[in-house]
Amino acid sequence: VRHVARMLEYPPYFRMMERLNLQGPPGVCTLASPEPLSAFEFSQRARESVVLDTRTELAFASAHVPGALSIWQEGLPGWAGWFLPYDKPILLVADTADVSSQVRDLRRIGYDRVAGYLAQGMVSWHSAGLQSESVRTVTVQELCHRLDDHQDVWILDVRSDVEVENNPIPGACHIHLSQIVGRMGEVPRDRSIYIFCGTGLRSTVAASLLTRSGWDNVTVVLGGLSGWSSITCPLP
Repeated sequence: VRHVARMLEYPPYFRMMERLNLQGPPGVCTLASPEPLSAFEFSQRARESVVLDTRTELAFASAHVPGALSIWQEGLPGWAGWFLPYDKPILLVADTADVSSQVRDLRRIGYDRVAGYLAQGMVSWHSAGLQSESVRTVTVQELCHRLDDHQDVWILDVRSDVEVENNPIPGACHIHLSQIVGRMGEVPRDRSIYIFCGTGLRSTVAASLLTRSGWDNVTVVLGGLSGWSSITCPLP
C-alpha cells in the first residue's frame, strides 16, 4: 500500500489539464490553424514566442534556430508538457509543411497558442542569411576512445531510474530529463558534458535546454544505450 500510494512525479501541465477538464477548454472549435511564416517573420515573432523544433536529433544538432527547444515529433505527447509554457505563443520548426499532427498533439494537452511554423524549414532560414546554432555530437565509439584516453569527460545520463538501474553507465551523473530544468546547477560549466540516454533523442532535448540556459560545452552521444551495449569499453 505504501508503494502504490506514494506520490509520483508528474509534469507541470497536469495542473493546467485539471483546470481544463473541470471548466472546459475555451473556444476549441474556433482555433485557427498556424500560418506559414517567412524566415524574417519567424525571426521577428520568435522574440516573444517559444520556438519548438520537432525534427530528428541529427537535424536539430546540425542546425537550428537559436534558442529553440528540441522535442522530436513522436515525443511531443510525452515531453511537451514538461517544458513548454502556456503563456507564450509557440512557433514550430518541422521537417514538412504539414504540422497538423504536431498541432493536434499540443492542443490535446492544452497548448492552443500554436501561432505559426517556419515555411520551408531551415532551408528558408539559411537562405535568408540568418544565423543558426548547432549541437556537437559523438558516436559511442568516439566517447569510448575519449574515456580510454582519460580525457576530461563528464557524462550526464538523462534516462529514467528504472533504465539506469538495469543498465548503469559507470561514473555518469544521473539526472532524469524531467528534472533537468530544476537541477541545472549540478551540471558543470567548465567541463565537457556528454549527454546520454536510450537512443539520443532525449539527450537532444536536454542539450537544447542547457544551451538555451547558457551552456556551450554540451555534446549529444548518438545511439545512447543501444550503441553503448553494442560495443565494449575500452576499445581494442
